[in-house]
Formats: sequence, C-alpha cells, structure tokens
Amino acid sequence: MKRNRIALLLLTILLLLAGCASRTIRSYTLAPGDVPHPASGYRHSDIRVEYPKGIEDTMSSRIYFTRSDLTQSYYLYSQWSQPLNRLVMAQIIATLQRSHLFRHVLDYASEAGSDYLLETTIYRFHHRITPQGSFADISIGVRLLRTADRSLVKSRRFDYEIPCSGTDAQGFVRAANEAMQRLGRDLVQWLAR
Repeated sequence: MKRNRIALLLLTILLLLAGCASRTIRSYTLAPGDVPHPASGYRHSDIRVEYPKGIEDTMSSRIYFTRSDLTQSYYLYSQWSQPLNRLVMAQIIATLQRSHLFRHVLDYASEAGSDYLLETTIYRFHHRITPQGSFADISIGVRLLRTADRSLVKSRRFDYEIPCSGTDAQGFVRAANEAMQRLGRDLVQWLAR
C-alpha cells in the first residue's frame, strides 16, 4: 500500500515536471510598415544610424510589463527575437532606406563615411497594464547630428500610448508594432522638414 502511494506520488511529480518542461517560448519581432517618400534636402547625403541606447535591463530580449509605476516584470514565455535595441535599429534603418530620404543608410558598424548621424535613445518600451486598460507605452528620442563637427541639427522625442487588444504579450506586440509604424512615418516626415 505504501509502495503504491510512493509510486503514485513519483508519477504525479514526473507529470508536473514534464508539463513545465514542455512550455515553449514564443519569439516576437518588430515589422516596419509603409512610409512616405517626401522630397528631401538630404537625398544626396549619407546617414549612419547609431546603435540605440536605453536602460540596460530593458535592452535585452525580455518583453517587459508594468502594473504600477513602481514595479516592472517580464513575460516568462514570450521574448523578442533579438535584443530590443537591435530590433529598433533595424526598423529605423529599414524605414529610412524605404523612404529614400538619404542616398545611403548605414548602420553603426559600417566604416564608410557619412554626412549625418542619427542617435536614438529608448526611454520606455513596455506593456503598461492599468485598471483603465492595457497599453503599449513607447518613448523614443532621436537626434540628427552633422558628422563633420558633431553639431546637433535637430532633435525630437516621440511618445506613443497605443491600446492593446489584450493583457498578454501578443496583444502588446501588436500594439508595439503599430507604434513603431507610426514612429517610422513620423520620423520620416520630421526628417524631411
């Protein structure tokens, strides 16, 4: 009788462990959207997009959420396909290339010379869950510099609060992609002025 109980307990533990071990991690990415093709005074110039900066913890592959201003957690079974700053940089480069604002768009690793430099800082990029709703809370600052003398041409901070379709990572990623598509359009229009 005692042997049967031990066997049953061991079987239960093994089934629980197997259930925990079989959980898969979902990876998400950011997808660039359509961008305008405005006339630009930069079309004969090259631009280098620097690696985005931000709070080190949030620049990982983790997808963060908050339920208050004082706490931050991350989804255990959902993550970005690459570190967040790499995804944001890739999206900005793709957006600028498709806009044809500049002759060439280079990434931070290129050794080619450029006329302009675009610096990016990610201030917020998380899922904010409140009693009033669930939102993608995204704030990204950009600075356009003249490479020759490192002088500031212009700067701007883009803030987006996009409602999410749910309180899970998938709902947040949909809203984050919408915010990044808006950022792409807003960035191109702002640079073209």
